[in-house]
Amino acid sequence: MKIPEHPIFLESLKYIRSQMDFKGLDKVQQSIVERIIHSSGDFNLQSCMRFSPNVCEKAINALQNGAKILTDTSMAKAAISPMAKRTLNPDVQCILDMAPTSIDSTFTTRSAIGMEQIWLDMERKEELLVGPIVVIGSAPTALMTLLDLIQNGTKRPSLIIGMPVGFIGVSECKTRLINSDSSYIVLEGSKGGASLAAATVNALLRAAEN
Repeated sequence: MKIPEHPIFLESLKYIRSQMDFKGLDKVQQSIVERIIHSSGDFNLQSCMRFSPNVCEKAINALQNGAKILTDTSMAKAAISPMAKRTLNPDVQCILDMAPTSIDSTFTTRSAIGMEQIWLDMERKEELLVGPIVVIGSAPTALMTLLDLIQNGTKRPSLIIGMPVGFIGVSECKTRLINSDSSYIVLEGSKGGASLAAATVNALLRAAEN
C-alpha cells in the first residue's frame, strides 16, 4: 500500500526538484537525495553522495526479506522506528544497547564495543543470513570496527549507510568504506549525522513498501 506524504513535505519536494538536476540518479537514489536535502536544508550535499552499484535494489530486497536495521545511536533509532512500523516493520536495534555503560575511552569507544558485540552475537545466533542494514550517522569508530570485522571474515551487511559527522577519523572511515567490497551509501567529507542517515533508510523503507 502506498504511504501518503504530508502536503507540506510534498511542497518541499516540489521546490527541491525545481532547484536540482538529478541526472544520473535512479528513482530511489533521487528519493534519498531529496530527503537528505530536505532534512539538512543544504542543496550542496548532492555532490557529496556516493552509491555503490545496485545498492538500492540490494537494500530493498534485503528489507523485503526481513533484514534488521542497526543504528549507532538512539537518536537514529528513534528517527527510523516510526517509518519502520508504518512499512515493513523490521527489527530496529541500537548497537549501544550492547555496550557497557562505562569504559576506558583512552583505548576504545562504547560504539566500537557495541558494534563488535552485537555483530558477533548475531553471527553466533546465525542471524546474519540476511545481512542487516547498518546506519552510521555519528560514530566513525563503529564503522571502522564493522569494516575490521568484515575484513576478518564475518558476514557482510546488506548495506552500510556511512554518514558519521565530524572531523576526527570521519573522512578516513568513509573513504575506507567506499574502497571496500561492501554495499554502501556514503556522504563524503565531514558532514553527516543521525537525521541524514535516518532519512536515507526511511527512503529505502518507503521504496521497499511501495
